[in-house]
Amino acid sequence: MLELLSSRLSAPDGRFQVLAGMGGAGKTTLALALAERAKRQGRKVWWVSATEQRSLLGSLLGLALTLGAPPAQVEEARAGVRNPADVLWERLEAERGWLLVLDNADDTATLTLGDAPARDGSGWLRATLTGLIVVTSRVKDRREWGRHGAVVPVPCLDAAAGARVLQDLAPCAGAPAEAQALAQRLGGLPLGIHQAGVYLGSPFALERTFTSYLEALDDRFPLLMGQASGPRSGVTHTWELSLDALAAQDRAQARPLLRILSCFAPSADITSALLDLQVLGDGLGMADTSVRSGLEALLSVGLLELGATPDPNEVASVVVHPMVAAASRQHLDVHVTTAAARALRVATGRLRPDDPEDWPIWLRLLPHVRSLLCLPSAALDDRGLAAIAWAVVSSCSALRWSGAWSAPEALTCDALRQAESLGPDHEAVLYLRYQRALAALYQGRHAEAESQLSGILTAQLNTLGPDHPATLATRHESAHLLVEQGRLTEAESACRDVLRDQLRVLGPEHPETLATRHWLLRAVGERGRYAEAEAGYRDLLRTRTRVLGPEHPYTLMTYNNLGLQLAYQERFAEAEQMYSELVETRLRVFGSHHPYTLQARANRASVVTELGRVQEAEDELRDVLEAELRVLGEEHVNVLDARYELARAVCAQGRHREAEAELRAVIEVENRVLGPEHHLVGDARLALGETLIGQGRAEEAIAELRSLLDVQTRILGPTHPRTAVVREALATIEVSRT
Repeated sequence: MLELLSSRLSAPDGRFQVLAGMGGAGKTTLALALAERAKRQGRKVWWVSATEQRSLLGSLLGLALTLGAPPAQVEEARAGVRNPADVLWERLEAERGWLLVLDNADDTATLTLGDAPARDGSGWLRATLTGLIVVTSRVKDRREWGRHGAVVPVPCLDAAAGARVLQDLAPCAGAPAEAQALAQRLGGLPLGIHQAGVYLGSPFALERTFTSYLEALDDRFPLLMGQASGPRSGVTHTWELSLDALAAQDRAQARPLLRILSCFAPSADITSALLDLQVLGDGLGMADTSVRSGLEALLSVGLLELGATPDPNEVASVVVHPMVAAASRQHLDVHVTTAAARALRVATGRLRPDDPEDWPIWLRLLPHVRSLLCLPSAALDDRGLAAIAWAVVSSCSALRWSGAWSAPEALTCDALRQAESLGPDHEAVLYLRYQRALAALYQGRHAEAESQLSGILTAQLNTLGPDHPATLATRHESAHLLVEQGRLTEAESACRDVLRDQLRVLGPEHPETLATRHWLLRAVGERGRYAEAEAGYRDLLRTRTRVLGPEHPYTLMTYNNLGLQLAYQERFAEAEQMYSELVETRLRVFGSHHPYTLQARANRASVVTELGRVQEAEDELRDVLEAELRVLGEEHVNVLDARYELARAVCAQGRHREAEAELRAVIEVENRVLGPEHHLVGDARLALGETLIGQGRAEEAIAELRSLLDVQTRILGPTHPRTAVVREALATIEVSRT
């Protein structure tokens, strides 16, 4: 930037240069470096403060006098008889190669002369080829400077450059990586970096390292960033000057607007979803036109930056610098935090958690959800706490639908901590507890989920009543949990009970009613009534396609389970076709790493094994497992199921010892995670018996299968297809031995 300005000084293009940036960005420092360079080159350099109109007039007329203007003309200019700018420019145009710096012109009204604003080009700021005018200002709006001004944005430093500054000022405070982490936390703001470096370089500093300073910054921000010799030299004070200037221009709404926006995540795009002018206006008690004017004012002085380029039909997003946000958060009050919480609540309420097209928007909102969860409870009233809680509930639902099954856990824990004062039976708190239970369920922690759902249901029955949709949802998920636990008789009964009440309260085509039908059919199928389950799934698929759409996640779940019933009935070619179509759709709708996409691929591979294409199945399953381990963790039931299918594919290729080792490892984890009586454990034990037969170890195989037959006869019943398969396998072995 200094080279650019030096080239303009050597070869002026007629325009004055405006070094524009937020307070603390280093505009004055840069102008001073240019002035020193010009001085060394033998050029004439003048430096004038532009903070106040009257002193600016006096300084520039004093300069005209120094350059040889007749005293009488100067006095006439002071008296308003003569145009002061004409007096100055007559002398400047007679000079060559000069530099004039107008520093801290943060209010362009200061540069107004008579009826000529700064952008007019006929006042103090004019086009010239005889020298160079450099203005430092927080006003970045090019329209304010007109066609004769060239705005040169002064950005913050990148982390590496900021780290070098810190290490220059505090060479003993730590390694480059630690300095870089601190510089990044300070947002590369030169003023903040300078203050931190000077502090750490002091022999009397309480924090002596970059890391300890970084750790102390949140708790002691006003002390660490408030030490300054003047209002412009302290991080906590410098931006208040910009807000004061805007207030003087009848744009006082900029201050509370900045406070609200500072509640959101710094350095992250505050999207159009959060910038609803009417919602923000309602929170501040002003019209949406005032909100728009306030946002434009904050942009004009660099307290906001424009975010990523929006779609043509979308409102622009904005970004708050982390130091601006931190300083603004020192002035929070309940009105500000409630307005921010309401804006978040409205934004999340307009999105659908189960719509893949909305998932990218949810991801952009997530940093702001987390940021509001960091607000101290003391800064929030019950309305604000409840609004944040509801936003978290919706966000957790969206995360679960989008496949981020572990993410809701931390969110709900933080939200429950923040909302503690609302009480355990507040409706929003009950929904948070419900989302936390679902996080445990979807991660396969069934006992934990069961305990949580039981406590939630008790509270809902007492506070909301048995027919409230939330109560019915908890009963539905409790029944779903029974299916996952393999408690199939209980699951079928629980599903039928809640379905009866849902039909009465919600109606036959409500998504939650249809969801309970789905899990009822899953229980029916796992209990061995495959044809009944198939018929039910076909009917449910038609209904969900009509009500929700053919590519809704719920519809695709039904499609997946219909394929499962076909495979159970050994209609493998039909099942492969269904799973191939499902994989293609889920890849397009959900993406390649969504757990449901990976599950569909594993299901297709299991059918491919049955069709004899075992190497193809093995390759597919190894690829699926690599992704599932990364996404779900090694003890998730989907991972264990994929490992079981992989062992079957390996066994089908004659690699029995390899298959045995894999199956024993799977059974060991499933016994611990699912329990020894779960039907999936039975599937793995049956496969283990088959691998033992393949190795000629008939006695071991018979012992394994007899033990399994006892369990399945007791749990599933003697007529269950799974029990029958084990009985037939055992009989075949015993016949072959005789």
